[in-house]
Amino acid sequence: MRSLATNHSASGAFSKADGRVDTSVGLFDHASRFFLSLADNAGDRNLLSSTQIEDIRDRSVLAELIKSVAPEKAIPLSDALLTEFGSIGRILSESEEALRRVIGSHDAVISLLMAAEKLFTAQLQNDLPKRLVSATDSKLINYLQGSMGSLANETMRVLFLDNANHLLKDEELGTGSPNKIIVPPRSILKRALELNASAIILVHNHPAGDLKPSQSDIKFTMLIKTICRELEIKLHDHIIIAGNQWSSFRKMRLL
Repeated sequence: MRSLATNHSASGAFSKADGRVDTSVGLFDHASRFFLSLADNAGDRNLLSSTQIEDIRDRSVLAELIKSVAPEKAIPLSDALLTEFGSIGRILSESEEALRRVIGSHDAVISLLMAAEKLFTAQLQNDLPKRLVSATDSKLINYLQGSMGSLANETMRVLFLDNANHLLKDEELGTGSPNKIIVPPRSILKRALELNASAIILVHNHPAGDLKPSQSDIKFTMLIKTICRELEIKLHDHIIIAGNQWSSFRKMRLL
């Protein structure tokens, strides 16, 4: 998904001597969304844990982004956002109201962050294959992880396919709490009939990070499968997204 190139113009690698960040060398993707600072001395990098490296990277990236619209407030605003939400992914998945609660009336920053999320999601959507040969196609998984992996609450997404497995529609059909979601099966099948879909793929996220389906997940999926069979609609799979990990009902032989 990311094509990496060396960036010699930004400013983020960790300096052991004074604890400052020096980003004279770094990596960025073709959309310039995620930067990864590279320390000149590999020994310095080895002194840091992966969590510390990610934290330094996220703070550097976010500050650079915010600097384009609020140069004087870039560091304090990025610190406030990361302290509250923990990661860039979570920040970009938050609502306007949630962002405003943390950084107040910095409208330009809020607009920039929301635009960045739309741009990233659009890029992932553009990478989706026109015909899904598999419900666990790597590009589809990348898209689902990018759009759902950082959500704070459980969300149900349904992909509707035609009889050649072309994607007709990708819709969010319910959201709940961090550990529970209630979606009427009837609403999913009603939408499938409206779209004249021949198959569906269920997707939902586990914000707590557990890839194992709950008993209610299994019961819900079996009910959907039964109704789909009666309506001659194929249930290809049910995917669970947990951060940058995923699991599949079909691969677990639950379907």
